[in-house]
Amino acid sequence: MKRVLFVCYGSGHVRMVVPVARALQASGRAQVQVLGLTTAAPVVREAGLPLLQFKDFVDAGDADALARGRELAASMGQVADPEETAAYLGLSYAELVADASEAEAAKRYAADGRQAFLPVRTLERILRRVRPDLVFVTNSPRAERAAALAARRLGIPAICLVDLFAVDEVRWIGQPDYAERVLVLNEAVRDFLVRAGREPSQVRVTGNPAFDALAAPACVEQGRALREAKGWNDRRVVLWVEQEEPARHPFDGRPGDPTLPARAREAVLRWALGQPDVTVCVRPRAGQVPPTLPESPQVLLTGQDWPLHPLLHAVDAVVTLTSTVGLEGHLAGCRLIQVQGSVFDEAMPLARFGIADAAVPVEGLARALQSWVGAGRLPPRAGASATGRVLAEIDEFL
Repeated sequence: MKRVLFVCYGSGHVRMVVPVARALQASGRAQVQVLGLTTAAPVVREAGLPLLQFKDFVDAGDADALARGRELAASMGQVADPEETAAYLGLSYAELVADASEAEAAKRYAADGRQAFLPVRTLERILRRVRPDLVFVTNSPRAERAAALAARRLGIPAICLVDLFAVDEVRWIGQPDYAERVLVLNEAVRDFLVRAGREPSQVRVTGNPAFDALAAPACVEQGRALREAKGWNDRRVVLWVEQEEPARHPFDGRPGDPTLPARAREAVLRWALGQPDVTVCVRPRAGQVPPTLPESPQVLLTGQDWPLHPLLHAVDAVVTLTSTVGLEGHLAGCRLIQVQGSVFDEAMPLARFGIADAAVPVEGLARALQSWVGAGRLPPRAGASATGRVLAEIDEFL
């Protein structure tokens, strides 16, 4: 039986991979394994998929790398899996040192953190041991990108699934030799990559499997029941999606504003607390420490333990910087307000693609909230089809 290795980070990337990997495993057409990176691991386990991690590929000669990894992990505070964190950081950092020098590696890591990593040789080690017939990655820039490059070196075909618009990732995904097949959200993204240099036959429109479940009748009903249970039927309900903003753009070094997310959150809360019929739900990212919130019945922390898709069917509007949750909210029928000012604005042009109802700076949030919160939800726009189309593309390599 052919083997397919999926490689993915957490958040939206693992949510793209899981429905495809589960469907492929259930079909019996291939043996499936998932290299679950950082916060992807618990999601992969919960999905019942065979999980691989960096720590599974540590060698006897990696003692120094692991020691360095533990040092780097110590600066991160509490982590869910210290052994895996040390392996991921240590092996990646050791490769950075080997590619540059100890001094240069320290300089790059101090400036860019994990964004400085591209552990191609580590991924070659993993691929040699797993021996997949196909490598499947998404558009993340570190270990996933390294997996596609390692697959090319070893003569293994690779598929890259792009979650959104590939505005930043075009730097490598636009290269004609990066993965044998690239799967994208819509025709506009396909045209963009073809203009960048990809052969038209290499780029296929499949949609994003992470969004397939949004329009399921059961999901819509769960949202309706949640809204009723929380007493929100006569209220305007806003979902603020927490994010972190880097001090520098990871690709081009442009300065960012790490205070932007907190300032935007405070603007949303300040407006909401002045509106007696408004409730604000605050959703931190996976692995993020929840923010300190006002003690008010109008403010509710809706963490990762809250199923996202029913929540999107229960709220009226989503406010975000550049999170994919904004697009999901749009697909579920929410009004969407995008806060501008992030270094990733160009990579997530939601208003330009007709997805956001408004794109405003922090100073314009109150006016936009007043205009769009309560403007009325729209019917869900998502449809269950992307997973099947992605599987059809995989079948061509099996």
